[in-house]
Amino acid sequence: MGIAELKALLSETLARVKDGEEVLVTEHGRPIARILPLSAALPAEATQQLVRAGLVRAPEKPLDETFWKLPRAKYRQPARRGEDDEMEDPELLEAV
Repeated sequence: MGIAELKALLSETLARVKDGEEVLVTEHGRPIARILPLSAALPAEATQQLVRAGLVRAPEKPLDETFWKLPRAKYRQPARRGEDDEMEDPELLEAV
């Protein structure tokens, strides 16, 4: 599955992964990533598997209630590029 297709079908793809399917992500026809379901039934067990495998790092301490009260960044709509604007790298246009 190419990156553009994955972006367009992300929810559906994740549903397939949750159902046990493994998805290979490609870029220009070359594999770059694999999305697969976590093997453990419980999220905490799955997280511990990832920590043991060295794929994620365990938190140093649990988040306290003050974390959830911190101000959040506001979403800003990206500026639209005009038709006369040139992209410096044509591959970037493909990724958008």
